[in-house]
Order: sequence, then C-alpha cells, then structure tokens
Amino acid sequence: MNDRETVAIPSLQDAREDMLVIPVDLTEWVDGCQLMEWVEEEVRGLDWENPEVQRVLQQHPEFRPKVLLNLLTYAYATGVFGKDEIVRRCYSETVYRLLSEGQAPDPHELNQFRREHRGLLRGLLYQILVRALRHKHVGDAWLPPGLKRYLLDNAMERLTLARHVDTVEEE
Repeated sequence: MNDRETVAIPSLQDAREDMLVIPVDLTEWVDGCQLMEWVEEEVRGLDWENPEVQRVLQQHPEFRPKVLLNLLTYAYATGVFGKDEIVRRCYSETVYRLLSEGQAPDPHELNQFRREHRGLLRGLLYQILVRALRHKHVGDAWLPPGLKRYLLDNAMERLTLARHVDTVEEE
C-alpha cells in the first residue's frame, strides 16, 4: 500500500448500528399476552415433581413459587424492577393480576424470593430473551456462543437492576 491509498474504517456510528440492542421492555418485540404465555410455559416446564420441591410445597402450602417465578420473570422481562411497583401492578394491571392469581404478594416476599432463587430467575429470563430474539430477528437459526453469553449477561443485568432498585426504595 502506498502513501496515497486509504483504507475504509467503519465509523463508530456504523459499529453501533450493527449491534443488537435488546429493549428493556420486551413488549417492544412481542405482544404482552404472548410474553406472558412464554413465561408461564417456561415456569411450567421446570421439574415440579422433584421430591425436594414436593416436600417443601407440602410443608409450606402457602408458598407459591410458580406465582412468584411468573411475576418476577414477566416483570423483569418488561422492565419493571422494583418490588413495590410489581405489587402495585398486581392491583392495577390485568396481566399482573392473572400472574398473581388475584393475590398480590408481599414486597418483602418478592425480595427474599429473588435473592434465594437468583440463578433460577436468570435461567428463566435467558429463555425468555432467547424466545423474544428468535421471534423478532432470527427464527430458528442457530445462536452463536457470543450471542448466548450476551443474553445471559442481559438476564443477569436485569436481576442486578432489580436488586439496586429495591435497595434505593428501602433507603
């Protein structure tokens, strides 16, 4: 290459346009009712027949892990992170009323459940993010490892944001 030849270097703006940006509220990509169905399907697909799970449910009949998983997964998938806001929506929004089965949880119950089941919530959010991405962009195409890592990181960021929002609300 001589002094007069130039090389085209993509601008920073071009690089940004090529990046996949996942919306905080996945209802920008998919209908809210469809999203709710996906959440419920993923939660139903967990191993509820596990003897340890059955023992806990028998010892604590008031414990509603499916409801809490549905609520938190849907809330975090739609950009609702504060436990108090989730509880408020259980009284004011149809989807949240349905997911809570008409009985809003206590905010502290949501907070404790999120802390104790962080890994499970991360996995559920990851599955919902994969479904939303496939619905909006890639169909049944193979997802490369880098994209899977990006989705896992996004799921974790949502959980971290929820923890931070709850910490600020408590101060």
